[in-house]
Amino acid sequence: MAHQPINIGAYSVYLEQTTSTNDELKLLINSTNVPEGALVHTQYQSKGRGQMQNTWESEFGSNLLLSIYLKPQFLLAEEQIWLNLVCSLALRDTVAALCQEPVFIKWPNDIFIQKKKVAGILIENVLQGNRIRMAIIGIGLNLNQESFNTPQAASIFNFTKVKVDPNHARTLLCEKLTHYYALLLGNKREPLWELYHTHLFAKGEPAVFEKNGETFIGEILGIDKKGRIHILQNDEIKSYANKEIKLIL
Repeated sequence: MAHQPINIGAYSVYLEQTTSTNDELKLLINSTNVPEGALVHTQYQSKGRGQMQNTWESEFGSNLLLSIYLKPQFLLAEEQIWLNLVCSLALRDTVAALCQEPVFIKWPNDIFIQKKKVAGILIENVLQGNRIRMAIIGIGLNLNQESFNTPQAASIFNFTKVKVDPNHARTLLCEKLTHYYALLLGNKREPLWELYHTHLFAKGEPAVFEKNGETFIGEILGIDKKGRIHILQNDEIKSYANKEIKLIL
């Protein structure tokens, strides 16, 4: 039976503040029969998380903080990369619609403007056998915060000097997610693959990387279906998983 398209964000729960929208959504799923595409959003997270247990810095009421519930049971566990592409493209498009600057996806799924991170994604997959039973997708998008403790972080306001209505940004993001997820549901994977590489940060350019405390120069060629990045290094193509190397900005 075909997986029917869904309207992401049609069912939403608002919390003024919480520890983590990902954790709140998990509790909601376990206690209530919520539909696929359900969303939890808040003005503040006291324990917001990024990838690899990094914290997510965000002032109260300044940014877009939310989590989304999907059931991509049509995806095998080894196909997790496709969910990452959907979320990365939707978030990149949202930022691009709110800011005139060029917007890129820094592998695997950070959103960058002028070498500054304005948004990030944390996907937590639950497997059942060899398939993805459900996914909790946490998204943080810096909208109106004016200053950050982390030098690499920035907000859309830092570039535009215009405040963004978080409700407008959330609606826009849900529209983009619905669009790209529908492509994945329809097995239209090639456009997702091509668009991701079109917007991949530093693709085809010499860049400095760090691995095990040592730096080297390489050229990003793209990613593979396992989500590894391919880098041309000393006339040899090498592949790295997430967090095995770091791009030095």
